[in-house]
Amino acid sequence: MITVKRSILMVFLFPMFLTIAVISLWPILYTIYLSTTNYTQFNADTYHFIGLGNYAQLIFSPTSDLPGVIAQTLLYVLVCLAIYLALGVLTALALNNTRVKALGFWRMLLLLPWAAPSGVTALIWKFLFNYDFGPINQIGRVFFGQQFGIPWTVSPWWAFIAVVIVNVWLTYPFFTVVTLGALQSIPLELHEAARIDGANAWHRFTGIVLPLLRPALLPVTILSAISTFQMFNTVYLITQGGPITSPNKPGFTEFVMIYMYKRILGSDVANPHFGFIAAFAITLFIILALFTFLATGVATDRGKEALR
Repeated sequence: MITVKRSILMVFLFPMFLTIAVISLWPILYTIYLSTTNYTQFNADTYHFIGLGNYAQLIFSPTSDLPGVIAQTLLYVLVCLAIYLALGVLTALALNNTRVKALGFWRMLLLLPWAAPSGVTALIWKFLFNYDFGPINQIGRVFFGQQFGIPWTVSPWWAFIAVVIVNVWLTYPFFTVVTLGALQSIPLELHEAARIDGANAWHRFTGIVLPLLRPALLPVTILSAISTFQMFNTVYLITQGGPITSPNKPGFTEFVMIYMYKRILGSDVANPHFGFIAAFAITLFIILALFTFLATGVATDRGKEALR
């Protein structure tokens, strides 16, 4: 058996630790420090330490919009995740059926929304949602008369539904591909044994397929929740965070990343408060870390119970 001294191992590992410290750890530590200052664009030479003042203003200020923005973003994430899972699993089950013809063609077609650039897809959908000239409303007027028209980007809830539709269109193929791979790894003997025991299709799905899919769906769900929580370009290109429902309040689809962007580079921002922005970033980091930790713990416990 070959033995290597610990000092030699540390020599080889040192470049990796140094790279991690410079690329990952240092920006995080600097952002934490910046969040405790009053640093703005015009006081770069005179800013000073203010402790947790930015966090207090962000979370506890009566004029803070953050709680409402986070609540609206969480609603968006939950709705999207539910549709991702349902549509992705159903599509994977259909593609995994040997009676479906031309499976290669359907699988290739499935990947097109996922492979297309999200910005281009968002602009195409924005045209489809156009009230006057969009194909969706034009087709509706053929069947329901000239008075038909869905205010996709004007009405608050219709705008919310519109950005959900686009995000689902872009993301559900990812769920389908992962689920399909997991389905194909389930031994056929388990299905045959359950069929011999008299289990119907629903019982085989809930008793065999679903528990064995959970290990594959867990990381996909967590990653998709994080990416959806951080969604920016798709929503911004379609609604710009609107529509505005109240003066001096965020738009109905102004989710956290759009909210943050408008306070950094918005047209009405004359003096960006970098300390406040850093506090906002650290707060989001903590929220996402807690969500990931809790989701992983809950899903792991349920997976263990299902396999007992």
